[in-house]
Amino acid sequence: MRTLLIIVAICICGALKANPQLTYSVSGSGNYYPYYTHDPKHPGILPEIVSTILTKASITGENLLLPAKRTVLYLEQGKIDFDLISPSWLNEQQRKDTRFVYSDAILSVDEYLVSTHQFDKPITLNSKEVGTVRGYYYHDDSDFKRIDFNSEKELLQALHRGRIELAIIGDLPAIYWSQKLGVPIFFNTLHSQGNMHMRMQAKHRALLTRINKAINELHQQGQFQKIIQHYVQSIPITGAQPN
Repeated sequence: MRTLLIIVAICICGALKANPQLTYSVSGSGNYYPYYTHDPKHPGILPEIVSTILTKASITGENLLLPAKRTVLYLEQGKIDFDLISPSWLNEQQRKDTRFVYSDAILSVDEYLVSTHQFDKPITLNSKEVGTVRGYYYHDDSDFKRIDFNSEKELLQALHRGRIELAIIGDLPAIYWSQKLGVPIFFNTLHSQGNMHMRMQAKHRALLTRINKAINELHQQGQFQKIIQHYVQSIPITGAQPN
C-alpha cells in the first residue's frame, strides 16, 4: 500500500509539473475596454491573449477578476502567480523588484495626458493635480498629485464635469469612452510607451522558457494581432486621436 501511495504521489507531481496551474488577474479597472469587456464570450484583448499563451505553453490558468488595487496586493502577497504590466508604468525601484520576473514582450501600450481642450505646449506635471485610476502604477506619480477614480470611464466623466483638467489614460480606452460618453478629448503629451509583459512570481522562473517560446511562436503566427484587430475594429475611431 505504501509503495502504491508513493507511485500515485509521483504521478500527480509529474502531471502538475507537465501542466502547471497558475492564477492571475487581467481585468484592470473593469472598464478597461477593449482590453477587458465584461463579456464572457468576448472577454477582451488581454484575457484572450493570456488564454492563448497559456494554452500554447500547456499551462492551466484561472483569471481572478480583481480590482486593480487588489491585484497589486494579491501579487505582492503571493496570492496570484502573475499579472500583465508594462515596465514603462513602473519606477526604477519597482522594475528592479527581485520578487518578480518578466516574460518577453506581448503587446505595445501607450498612455497619454488627456484633456477636453488642446494645450499649446508639452505639459509638465510638476505639482499638478492629475486624474488617475485607483490601484494603477504611474512611473512618475511622485511628481504630481494623484486624483484617483475607479476607472477610465470615471476619468472621462470627471474631465467632462470639470472636476479635473488632466487625466492619464491609455489611448484605446480613452477613445472608446470618449465615443461612448460623447465627451470630446484631446491627446496631449505622451506619458508612457512600452510593451506589456507577464510579471510573474520569481518562484515560477523555470516556466519562462516555455512561456516565452509560446509568446514568440504566437507573434510569428500573427495570433496576437488577430485578437487585437477583432476588438479594435469595433471602436468607432473618430474625433481626437493620438498623434
